Amino acid sequence: MTRPRAAHRSLETLLVAAVDLGASSVRVSVVDLSRRPLDAILVHRHTHAPIRHSDGSLRWDWSRLVEEVRLGLARAREHGPITSIGVDGWGLDYGLLDRRGALVAPPHSYRDDRLTGWEQVAERIGRRRLYDTTGIQLMAGNTIFQLAAHDRRELAQARHVLMLPELLLHELCGVVVAERTTAGTTALVDHRTGTWSDELLTAIDADPGWFPEIHPFGERVGFHEGVPVHLVSGHDTACAVLAMAPDPSPAAAFLSAGTLFLVGREQAQVRTDDACFERNLSNEPGAMGGVRLLGNLPGMWLLEECRRRWDVSSVAQLLTDLPPRPGSLPLVDVHDPAFVAPSDMPAEVRRRSGLPADADPRTIVWCIVESLAEAVAASVSVLDDLDPIDELLVIGGATRAQVLLDQLAERTGLPVRAGPAEATTLGNALAQGRAIGYFDDQAAARAALAAPA
Repeated sequence: MTRPRAAHRSLETLLVAAVDLGASSVRVSVVDLSRRPLDAILVHRHTHAPIRHSDGSLRWDWSRLVEEVRLGLARAREHGPITSIGVDGWGLDYGLLDRRGALVAPPHSYRDDRLTGWEQVAERIGRRRLYDTTGIQLMAGNTIFQLAAHDRRELAQARHVLMLPELLLHELCGVVVAERTTAGTTALVDHRTGTWSDELLTAIDADPGWFPEIHPFGERVGFHEGVPVHLVSGHDTACAVLAMAPDPSPAAAFLSAGTLFLVGREQAQVRTDDACFERNLSNEPGAMGGVRLLGNLPGMWLLEECRRRWDVSSVAQLLTDLPPRPGSLPLVDVHDPAFVAPSDMPAEVRRRSGLPADADPRTIVWCIVESLAEAVAASVSVLDDLDPIDELLVIGGATRAQVLLDQLAERTGLPVRAGPAEATTLGNALAQGRAIGYFDDQAAARAALAAPA
């Protein structure tokens, strides 16, 4: 694995392919790094969801996802010579490879109900010990708790554990590698050393030999159809925050608004003090260094599941068709475990909010929008208590939902600025640009998001 040193500044166009594994859709886009402002051309999108298997487990349709990514990359090549490919995806979930390099079984979803006993595992290891070691917030989907609950018969066949973005890299070019930002979501990495914690792996009876060496972004790890494949910031939120603004204020908070909402701020060092531990804040590695101090909360997932139940074409349609706010509405606690994987999301929202059984879809949507805005405001307040916040930068698909932006401004009392809707894809492309030597550093990469003067 190498970091190329060739510069590409003289090229009229410089196309890279960005693969974004989202928990509700897989997207492949082409980005021309020479354009200003940077823009993404979506060439392929596949909507998906975890599947309930006959044994009751909730798993991803991995073979279909790989097939769709390959299709997307073929379509990307139709736009011209591709200089580089980068892959990002959601954190927490992983796949097991056997000694032949084959997948042992389809990867579990972090929403699988096998994780109901996660708190007992946390108590056995020690909550503070976990936090002091990893700096990662404690929640059911953490990889450490998933592996602790994993079927021992499947684990007995494992030779490697790969996080999903790196599992896709294995499918595309045969590499077995771990990347810093995706490994950093697992609650299995010691933040002081940047390596897997043998102590924590032993505590859940996981073989340290399963886990590949952790590499930083920027290395060339192989080729797919003759195109170099580079490690980008594999965790999609790291990519999104990289592209949140051309020159973000040091005192800005961000909301990365997708299936999950991530509310946080950038900082130089990990914080595991009492204030951060009590607030269950996560210290996740930044794309090009530093740390994202953040909290996770359910996001567009609630609306996406309502859309699916109502057979509406898109969440955007749910939000654009909204009438004026219908006066005072009851709210729901979006952190309620009942919203993790309900069979009927609208019914669950009505039940948990106290809305009448005949509440119409628009009322339910308003309830969710206000509840999400209230949860974000609470998270911003927590960050502001630690260090003052002067604005909220919103990135991701929810930037297209003006009704949500208005509610965020009202409930946080902060200026709310919408960043790129395609922040994850653009951040993936920026990381590739840095990897191939097109950008000198993070500031130069972010500057590409600005329109020419």
